[in-house]
Amino acid sequence: MILVLLAGSGALAWQGTAAIKKPDPVAALNATDEVLSVVSRMRQLEIKSPVKSGLKTKDEIEASVIRDLDESTPPAELDASQKTLVKLGLVGPNFQLRDYIVKLLREQVAGYYEPKTKEFYLAAWLPLGEQKKVMAHELVHALQDQHFDLRRFEKWPKGDSDTELAIHALIEGEATLVMIQYDMEEGGLKGIDIGRLPSLTEQLLKADTDNDPNYPVLSAAPRVLRENLQFPYVYGVGFAQAVYKNSSWRGLDAAYRELPASTEQVMHPEKYLAHEAPVKIDIPDLLTAFGKDWKQADADVNGEFGYMVILSEFINKDTARIAAAGWGGDRYAFYENQAAGATALVEYTTWDTALDAKEFFNAYAERTEKRYKVTGAADANAIRRVYQTREGVVAIELRDRDVVMIEGAQNREQLAQLQERVWQSKKATR
Repeated sequence: MILVLLAGSGALAWQGTAAIKKPDPVAALNATDEVLSVVSRMRQLEIKSPVKSGLKTKDEIEASVIRDLDESTPPAELDASQKTLVKLGLVGPNFQLRDYIVKLLREQVAGYYEPKTKEFYLAAWLPLGEQKKVMAHELVHALQDQHFDLRRFEKWPKGDSDTELAIHALIEGEATLVMIQYDMEEGGLKGIDIGRLPSLTEQLLKADTDNDPNYPVLSAAPRVLRENLQFPYVYGVGFAQAVYKNSSWRGLDAAYRELPASTEQVMHPEKYLAHEAPVKIDIPDLLTAFGKDWKQADADVNGEFGYMVILSEFINKDTARIAAAGWGGDRYAFYENQAAGATALVEYTTWDTALDAKEFFNAYAERTEKRYKVTGAADANAIRRVYQTREGVVAIELRDRDVVMIEGAQNREQLAQLQERVWQSKKATR
């Protein structure tokens, strides 16, 4: 989707609920070599070099978050992401995306590994028991970096966020899997085959983490921010567990050579193991249809996970999950006319089967009626819906396994021109 930046500031350890006790920074740092040795044994990756460690306060962590955010995401790109979220109805028109990301990560970051300096840092205020779990997670990142080079993911090509989020899920999911194994062993449960446990993703999804009083910023965050922050850990750990179960740690070694290509592959590891590649879509230039003063401000891929979030903002979450499954590929382009204060969103999606496309078409129509508070389509049939809204004309059209959505056309004439051009989009398996 468009918020990989939430997981992109080095490698982050997502906090669970923790009892707050007085920390012991010296004891924590003294445990570094011991924890590194344990996770090296568990993960079956040798230690190639020592790992430096340090403690950081909330203010120091916030400063690091701001620095990394500014380096990785130019203001114009962040502004375009914010406007796209507004257009989708996922945040309000006055929401300040950058400010909230900083507040959210300040609250949530329990530690991070920095590939540039080969150091990891712990939150200075955590108790030793929590620090050791975070250390286990972060020291897996150090081992990943030593063996698979995490820096190669720092400059991922723009416009392919779904794949980028999937790769973050591999990295964070594997570290979370080892952290859970480490925590079990620390609790006396040594020798349990973590691959034979029930799906860790399913267990985490059942846990109610949306209203945790220990984390008020996360609890109050828009759904799209909460779920994007949690995805690499919650879904990533299930992905890592499935790959491990299929081919042990060597399978996860191989995953750094054959990377997961979509959030669909992470959510359904069997599709990764079956090498089911996503479809790449190229939307043609639409500026001639939009006319003077319009520009393309953003373009990206939502993916199965992105559409599950987009739909579940307005319709039943189970319905959204089912409708987003069967995703084959997509591409969206966001356009803006600053002089007129107008925006438009064009999306081309393709699905595994005609039935999958039909399910998504119906779900997106339901979402659209609730998003724009319209009671019905001005033009409606089994394959086409057109709505007149306060933000322009919105159209959803189904053709076999493909669904095209246009939101914000200025009139029916412009809509017809856009539809003619969008349906000329090209598709190719990656």
